[in-house]
Amino acid sequence: MGTDTGRRTRARGDGFTEKRHLTENVYILGSEVAAFIKENLLPEFTNDGLATGRPSVWALIFYLMSYRLARPVIRRLVLGCGKRPVSAQLAFLGSRINKIARLQRLLPLRGVHVERGAVDGLSMEIVRPVGGQAALHSGVVLYFHGGGFMMGSLDTHRHVVAAIARLTGLPVMHIEYRQYPDVTVDGSVDDCCRAYQWLLEQGADPARTVLAGDSAGGFLAYATALHAQQRGLPRPAGVVGLSALLELDGTARGAYGSVDDDAFGVSLVLPTIVEHTYPQLGTTKDPSPINGPLNTMPPSLLIAAETEILRCDAERLYGALTRSGRSSVLEIWPKQLHAFPALLPFLPESREAFASVAQFIKSRVDADASALNERDQAV
Repeated sequence: MGTDTGRRTRARGDGFTEKRHLTENVYILGSEVAAFIKENLLPEFTNDGLATGRPSVWALIFYLMSYRLARPVIRRLVLGCGKRPVSAQLAFLGSRINKIARLQRLLPLRGVHVERGAVDGLSMEIVRPVGGQAALHSGVVLYFHGGGFMMGSLDTHRHVVAAIARLTGLPVMHIEYRQYPDVTVDGSVDDCCRAYQWLLEQGADPARTVLAGDSAGGFLAYATALHAQQRGLPRPAGVVGLSALLELDGTARGAYGSVDDDAFGVSLVLPTIVEHTYPQLGTTKDPSPINGPLNTMPPSLLIAAETEILRCDAERLYGALTRSGRSSVLEIWPKQLHAFPALLPFLPESREAFASVAQFIKSRVDADASALNERDQAV
């Protein structure tokens, strides 16, 4: 785990603005990329980018490009330019991104079979690895896509569930849960709990079922693990959160660090997203996982980027779980972006993170088999 905050990138302040001519911006960016790579890679860099704990070349390039270019773009996309209300802008953005993501259906997925169906009218897919485990009772992963509770779909995250299926040898189910503006966050949680219940009704063994998700999907994975138990369903075997949002109230994040540290710009738009996707915050019971009964939380794996604002959520939940005596693993990755395994799956760090996720999932599924063997031997 690397938690050295001394490696955080500096705040904006060198005159780089959206208003500069494109050529000048590109020149500035190119110069900074060269200096950034020299500072962060030489002479300790190795080809895999991981042996010394240093980020890979491509990770550094995308990190700096995101810090310089993605932040203003994300702010403009989410908050709009004043042409329409923010609520309408969020709905428009979610719809447009999901439509564009349909193009991914044209791309072949290697090494997996995709079965399509529905749960209570909600589209879902079960992605099974070729030659892998087919029976749900032998182990399954339930994955929830990210997207700020307003965007994301089966199409945007099919590559993620396919990667997990290939690496674990297990079937992975994901569902198109309802989002803003159709429902608020609690409605999304309801859909995810129903998906978990449906899996159990199809024969999945809860002791061999792992929940996972990225960003807002990580929120839903942890919330489902807790809320499902409150509804009388058995506890799953484990939970995985990739850059997971874990608390809707942003008070703790506000005191955590500068919003300028977040290279992807999540910190710039998260308060507005929460304001619209859960407007009842403060007036009703908060469904945030970090506020739930953590003494019932199954073992979990938390992965976050070093400078993203949601590192705060990961560290706070990890600390709370540790104090509650619950098993939890926290990985902090330097010079990476928010939800980097899902957004940039081709990076060596993303492949390594997926391998870590797969190892955790298999350990949780195998833990039940080991317990059964011990009981059989005792008899």
